[in-house]
Amino acid sequence: MSQGYVCPKATDAAEIVYHPQRVHTPLKRIGARGAGQWQTISWDAAIAEIAERIAGITTAHGAESLAYSYGTFRGGDWGIGERFLNRHGSPNSCGQDKVCYGTLTLAESLTYGFGPTVFAWPVPAVTRCVVLWGMRPIASAPLLWRAISRAHRAGARLIVIDPLRTQEAQRADTWLAPLPGSDTALALGLLKVLVERDWHDADFVRQHCTGFDELAAQLASHSLDALAAQCGLDVDSIVNVAQAIAGPGPTVINAGNGLCQSGTPAMHTARAVANLIALSGNLGRSGGHALAGPPRDIRANGLMLDADQLPRAQHAKRLGGDRFPFLGHGYFDVDDAIASAWHGHRHALSWIATAHEPSLWRAISDAEPYAVKALVVQHHNPLGANANAAAAARALMSENLELLVVQDLFHTPTSVLADYLLPAAHWLEKPYFSLGIAFVAPAGDFVAANHAALATTDEHHSDYDLWRDLARHLGQAEAWPDSAEDFYSHCLAPAALDFAQVAARRMLVGADARHPDHADALTPTRYGTPSGKVELASTLLAQWGQAAVPLNIRPALFDDAQAYPLILTSGGRVLEGFHENAQHSARFRRKRPHPCALLHPDTAAAAGIAAGAWFEIHTAMGHVRHIAEISHKVARGVVQAERWWYPEGTADRADPFGLWATNINVCTADDDANVDAVMGAWLLRGLPCRIAPVADQERATP
Repeated sequence: MSQGYVCPKATDAAEIVYHPQRVHTPLKRIGARGAGQWQTISWDAAIAEIAERIAGITTAHGAESLAYSYGTFRGGDWGIGERFLNRHGSPNSCGQDKVCYGTLTLAESLTYGFGPTVFAWPVPAVTRCVVLWGMRPIASAPLLWRAISRAHRAGARLIVIDPLRTQEAQRADTWLAPLPGSDTALALGLLKVLVERDWHDADFVRQHCTGFDELAAQLASHSLDALAAQCGLDVDSIVNVAQAIAGPGPTVINAGNGLCQSGTPAMHTARAVANLIALSGNLGRSGGHALAGPPRDIRANGLMLDADQLPRAQHAKRLGGDRFPFLGHGYFDVDDAIASAWHGHRHALSWIATAHEPSLWRAISDAEPYAVKALVVQHHNPLGANANAAAAARALMSENLELLVVQDLFHTPTSVLADYLLPAAHWLEKPYFSLGIAFVAPAGDFVAANHAALATTDEHHSDYDLWRDLARHLGQAEAWPDSAEDFYSHCLAPAALDFAQVAARRMLVGADARHPDHADALTPTRYGTPSGKVELASTLLAQWGQAAVPLNIRPALFDDAQAYPLILTSGGRVLEGFHENAQHSARFRRKRPHPCALLHPDTAAAAGIAAGAWFEIHTAMGHVRHIAEISHKVARGVVQAERWWYPEGTADRADPFGLWATNINVCTADDDANVDAVMGAWLLRGLPCRIAPVADQERATP
């Protein structure tokens, strides 16, 4: 599968496994929250105490008063606590799905009944055009980049859409650099050209689509000149890219999280991209976008996590479900539509329907709409990773939070505030299991597995172990097999497989991943939408009181941004690290000792900021400081910042690991006025900002 490629994160993995700062023993807080006073405790004793406290809180405040927050992909048992909460009766599992392919996946599903297809690999000598949009596969998906490079060498045109002149942009035939946050305008411009110049696939639209006239009317209301100006692009460049997407094809549009993290317009952007894929005739086309559906037999996604065990009355209490329709009643509308096309498969999109994490902070701090009293955090650092760090901090430091449990490899700004810190198993110490991105299962009949590479110690426990052990104290013992391998065998049983069989072959695809009694092929007779068609105007969005076709809107922060004349974008992947999971490695520290932000030379000069100097970044939410990197890779008026924390720093309660000094999420937004209205995706990229030099350079480093 990897064709001999080894990622630096794997090369450096042993350094993380044996790092001297790794947490090896469970710790229990004995002083004030955040004071750094701990005592050691055995795993079994910690689990017993945590379970007793959860039981008491549940009795006093209801099952929904227990919440679970988890990070992104630290092994095959990622997010497994959601299974416990479904059985416990709490709807409040919180993932990062809203800003990690959630809007793209839901937009595709609303349009043609499943997703995501934007991970599609181009086929050399078949695919004629590849569009990389808000994605850096050199850093985030090297094997995909290899496939793109092969297709490029075989004659495919490579188009990169990114505000930064990335390595991919340097190798592209065409590079478009829209201003951060203007992707909706660009997508609408591309659609407008396809529709009004008759460059769309008219036969596909006639046979398979609904809502074309409604979409066309919306596009006609926009001026292409105005859309181009909003993007900071010229009209000819948009027309040129639209023509390449339209034909002769096939075309693959690889869209990334850059499109999911723009807050208010995120769903509109994602819906426009899904419409582009469909209108250009590249859906279900060889060398284009395959619509594989969920696995037929294997228990995946919500089925794997026992989503059907959560009562509807409890689901209705899901935080954010009252304001963001897909998280509430709308989830079942989408689920019914997908099941109608994909062999009755239920809960295929449960992974993007978790509770709304910004709403969790309000439930803890202010008991709105009800009180959340207990929180378990696994392989996640909300203080560093979430938008509006101040809101997360208020919640995690609140007296209303009676129990905070963190399981991780290292101390983090969040673990400093925990009541219990439990040592986690590294991914090399856990069995590997994937249905195509852990349990997400977007690739049809596919499963891969392998045994753990390293034996773990008695005190390093996997995500699965934590919830299994809590389950044994809290009435779920019969539902949790002794080992993760046994649990995976349970998920494989309907396909007449077990973990050992799959691990022996490493990967099973197609008929090999299905029950032998089933037919070899599965061709849906309809799309997984209410109409059974590709819905360019979404039936469900209209039913939920949302715009049926994509609109050109911006976050509310831009309504009054005179004091913030620049545009801030944040994040972006680097090959050496995965979110906050590599800062401890020597390679990472050598290359990235401090957080840097890119500035165009003219932008830096206007603010009096020199290369290599610390400077301040201000938004309406807050301010931090970064080191200036002056480069023409970024447009005038744009600030590209990293998010950060210092692993060599201290756990000082006032500024743990340099969080408040440098973490860009002090500056990002999560309030309802600036988030997506359908699933609540928060605002990480494309915020109004201003910059200023730091006077005392010698004291600037945290």
